[in-house]
Amino acid sequence: MTRSPVHTRRPAIAALAFALAASAALAACADTTYTFDEVTVGDDDNARAPRERSNTQFVRSVYADLIGRAPESYEFTVSVGGQELARFEIAEQNVLVGLLDGIGDPRPLRALLVAGLVGSAEVSLPSREEVADPAAFIAEKFRTLLGREPSAYELRAFSDEWRSDPAVGPKTIVRALIGSREYQSF
Repeated sequence: MTRSPVHTRRPAIAALAFALAASAALAACADTTYTFDEVTVGDDDNARAPRERSNTQFVRSVYADLIGRAPESYEFTVSVGGQELARFEIAEQNVLVGLLDGIGDPRPLRALLVAGLVGSAEVSLPSREEVADPAAFIAEKFRTLLGREPSAYELRAFSDEWRSDPAVGPKTIVRALIGSREYQSF
């Protein structure tokens, strides 16, 4: 028997509705409210609320910081058995910004872009074993990516994670810093 599309969607919709209802119920039971200090950028005289980088700014920044170059345009050719079937230009920035602009919240796709770039052959990061001093590596990445020294708390937290979790290494540190609100804002 073939199921219709309506029937195959109902379990997913029911699960989503249940998850939303459970979340709302848990939120209603919570009596703890967290408030955070307002975040500003700039010195005290010229402080302002941070603004999110545009998708174009983000793509250009990530390319510059990770690869050391601007996004490029190149010709892409599809050939089969020596016979050229198609040839077209690919502009990295236009493609990536178009994808990021095409969705409501680009943050998940930004994270995916960074993961792909960090894992690419164009990005040269040492392996975990090649880093003799994790604290020095972490501090250097803070300076390079965020333009500042890490606070004592930040350095300790990143270093503790490096020591306690064998999956945490240079790629994890870079992805965490680029994924931060601070990096994605100006």
